[in-house]
Amino acid sequence: MKMTLTSNLDHSGAAGSPAQQPAGPLLPRPRQATDTTDAATVPAAGGVRVLIADPDATSRESRVTALRESGLTSVTAPSDVSQIPQQLIAQPGGNLLLVSLTLGPAVAPIVEAAKEAGWSRVIALAPAAEIGPVIDAIGAGIHGVLVGRRANPATASVPSTVHELSSREVEVLRLVADGRSNKWIGDYLSLSALTVKSHLARIGRKLGTGDRAHMVVLALRAGVIS
Repeated sequence: MKMTLTSNLDHSGAAGSPAQQPAGPLLPRPRQATDTTDAATVPAAGGVRVLIADPDATSRESRVTALRESGLTSVTAPSDVSQIPQQLIAQPGGNLLLVSLTLGPAVAPIVEAAKEAGWSRVIALAPAAEIGPVIDAIGAGIHGVLVGRRANPATASVPSTVHELSSREVEVLRLVADGRSNKWIGDYLSLSALTVKSHLARIGRKLGTGDRAHMVVLALRAGVIS
């Protein structure tokens, strides 16, 4: 199953407010083995640790494949989602939790366990743009939402122009990776939302994409943000 974040550069649906501080930069983590739906492992190719909480075996495997192709190979995707809260706490300090909203009431305890264990980012996987489950997930503390079944931006290669990003563009992109809206970023950096949109447009031209999720994945793979 292929997915992407909504790509509108005017995206403003993420949680948070200008008075809050954004999540700090991710710290490097020891390399881990990759676990697909059960116990199979392969050597890790990078330090970014990802855990997928999805009860559907087909979509789980699709996401694992897409993430491997993007270079983020330290991926855990357990088939028994009931054990995920314990696994999150047993493996603290991970980088990214992807949790399917099809889990319903189980989403909140999983997100809470991730926060308790110090996981850096929690992204909800929404099979459709239904506002109710998304609002519930935001209330539980997620950083952003992946919606729909369009082409996954994680599968593209990293352009060399990623290293041409200015320090301000990197700063904006890091806040986008934390799930912040254009307005939030503008308030935090003392910029207008239009200026933030202009920065994202320049980033998009350099990276060859206007999709926020795609920009973040490319920057993570290149080590421009962490």
